Amino acid sequence: MDILHTCTVSGEYPSPQGKRYYSCWSNSHVVIKLTPNSYLTQIILNFTSLDLYRSRLCWYDYVEVRDGFWRKAPLRGRFCGNKLPEPIHSTDSRLWIEFRSSSNWVGKGFYAVYEAICGGDVKKDNGHIQSPNYPDDYRPNKLCIWKVTVSEGYHVGLSFLSFEYRMNTHGLLILPIPQIERHDSCAYDYLEIRDGNTESGELIGRYCGYDKPDDIKSTSNKLWMKFVSDGSINKAGFAVNFFKEVDECSRPNNGGCEQRCVNTLGSYKCACDPGYELASDKRRCEAACGGFLTKLNGSITSPGWPKEYPPNKNCIWQLVAPTQYRISLQFDFFETEGNDVCKYDFVEVRSGLTAEAKLHGKFCGTEKPDVITSQYNNMRIEFKSDNTVSKKGFKAHFFSGRSTPSAHLILEYEATIGVPAQKCLLLQKEPTTQNASSRLEIPSEEAHASPVLSLAASPFVSQELYSTSKGTVRQSKDRRHVLVSFLHLFVVHVSVFLLIHVLSKQVENKDECSKDNGGCQHECLNTFGSYECQCRSGFVLHDNKHDCKEAGCDHKMTSISATITSPNWPDKYPSKKECTWAITTTPGHRVKLTVKELDIEGHQECTYDHLEVYNGKDTKAPVLGRFCGSKKPEPIISSSNRMFLKFFSDNSVQKKGFEATYTSECGGQMRAEVKTKDLYSHAQFGDNNYPGGSDCEWVIVAEEGYGVELIFQTFEIEEEADCGYDYMELFDGYDGTAPRLGRYCGSGPPEEVYSAGDSVMVRFHSDDTINKKGFHLRYTSTKFQDTLHTRK
Repeated sequence: MDILHTCTVSGEYPSPQGKRYYSCWSNSHVVIKLTPNSYLTQIILNFTSLDLYRSRLCWYDYVEVRDGFWRKAPLRGRFCGNKLPEPIHSTDSRLWIEFRSSSNWVGKGFYAVYEAICGGDVKKDNGHIQSPNYPDDYRPNKLCIWKVTVSEGYHVGLSFLSFEYRMNTHGLLILPIPQIERHDSCAYDYLEIRDGNTESGELIGRYCGYDKPDDIKSTSNKLWMKFVSDGSINKAGFAVNFFKEVDECSRPNNGGCEQRCVNTLGSYKCACDPGYELASDKRRCEAACGGFLTKLNGSITSPGWPKEYPPNKNCIWQLVAPTQYRISLQFDFFETEGNDVCKYDFVEVRSGLTAEAKLHGKFCGTEKPDVITSQYNNMRIEFKSDNTVSKKGFKAHFFSGRSTPSAHLILEYEATIGVPAQKCLLLQKEPTTQNASSRLEIPSEEAHASPVLSLAASPFVSQELYSTSKGTVRQSKDRRHVLVSFLHLFVVHVSVFLLIHVLSKQVENKDECSKDNGGCQHECLNTFGSYECQCRSGFVLHDNKHDCKEAGCDHKMTSISATITSPNWPDKYPSKKECTWAITTTPGHRVKLTVKELDIEGHQECTYDHLEVYNGKDTKAPVLGRFCGSKKPEPIISSSNRMFLKFFSDNSVQKKGFEATYTSECGGQMRAEVKTKDLYSHAQFGDNNYPGGSDCEWVIVAEEGYGVELIFQTFEIEEEADCGYDYMELFDGYDGTAPRLGRYCGSGPPEEVYSAGDSVMVRFHSDDTINKKGFHLRYTSTKFQDTLHTRK
């Protein structure tokens, strides 16, 4: 063993007689810390002299030794008097020594020496072991033995750190440096590891050279390690981390994995059965999206369908049909995060199998794309989602048919009003690159009712020689034509005759609702060539399609704005009625309710009929107000993104009721809790860019003794050198007078932010010019950090 240093506690001074004594009422401490390039892993502290005032429990003058680097580390002993303690062994590479004097008695103090050794009994659940002098060359003729013991019921896991690489004088990366002197049988310098805590335990391996060993796991809670160096060549050595290892997959909940749990050293991971893949939470399994499909027809859906698709997905379907076939794709449902340029979530369809093939379209939002037919016998469909807003996704079906080649429909409409029209279509053999849908346009002046479309083979053509989907009929956007749409017909013969029957009946161009309200009990809505009846709030349409009957009156509102009315508005509300509206808007925004009209039975305390507004998700939340009579209240704003309304009528007087609208307002005060919550820059985040002229302030407050942690998921604000146009500001407190943590703009989320106190204010401003996607952050409460803005 090498004696490194002897130390005497500072504070001694010569006495008047020339001797050295410690002063009274003094306090000092020493930390013995082995530097990272030391080869020593344990400290042995020996007291050679002790002369301190003796008291019960060493209450006044004492020297205290702790096994660690600070005053709250485990206590190894408190000493006073003149009896020398036994040598003290640290469990790690640091000792805390503190001397305190609080009496008038003076003595010589103490004198101690320490030495550091390699090896030893290591009884900890995790730690670090390295060769002497690592990462510099180890010293010759060393013998170090470590006996590692972790808690009962666990195994010892051992993980070797990555090898270092060095640069040559030209700045080029060269081969890894051998860590331990290399030899075929590791006869000179080596690291030997055995299962158990003795030299006779089963040999796991003897290692030298520069190849990093694989991770090691013992069969019990003990592991034995020995490092040997001879007197010749010395290298950089080794460094390992050890820890207690447990099989998380053996737990009753299968490690929280839905399908398969795979134990790894120091951790575990979830896996899925064939045909499935991990969801974004790394626990659940969902049907694997994408694939190579060769069947003639089938369906595809976005991942997670019919629930919302997960974030950060990239799915590619490659459809291949036989030669001379074409593939048609029709969407049954479509809803993704909407944006004008489809930058975030989208579906992309191409003719071909590569990302460079002919593009048919890039789609997003809620409008279903038209039917798409491939140019050749293959098609590529790609779905992408970013890490922010998720929607329901899409469902589509595809089908393939043989083309000789793609048929071109030629159709002319000649019919007399009121007389069934029959027209013959010739499917020609000339090639065409037209899209999959063709349409027949009938001037609205000639067809005042929706035509009936039917497709049938001519008598001399077998039904099996063609395939098609059903035709659809709709009115054009300009309301001047009737559009009859159908897919290309895939045929076997060079030409096939089909018949299309377009039936249109003579209808007077009049408003059916103008006479007796169309026979509707509540509201009559005139449609193209017809009409339909609708019912007011609180009622549903009867089976006779004209009368209305009372229905359930509990509503869930999730849009960012809407109109709410009492049942049967604008007529009198029914008696003995109770209706509720649970309103939820975008997280980080508040609900603003504006009552447009109010006519409810009056009472001083609104005991009878009334509208009651709650500041939360249900009637357990605080009441914001109870209203009756005819005086409209001022606009009401909730403190969170939820508001609950309840309307009640008794069995006596009935009035007109009320009409109100609600909108979403940014800003407000939010409570940070252990559970992570979301905050969005604007209510339509994901569907639209943030609006111009925004000025929003959020105050996020944690409970006493906790701080606020902000983690940004998405950040895209108009960029400017000084962030003078659009920006987000953070303040370390309740308002703008608190210290400013920063002003941000541009793209790319800021790093995590921690408050120094229990609150953070977020301010967002936008001017009236360029608008971007905005930001999405998550906030939670956390213990106060020693350093502000510490990154995890």
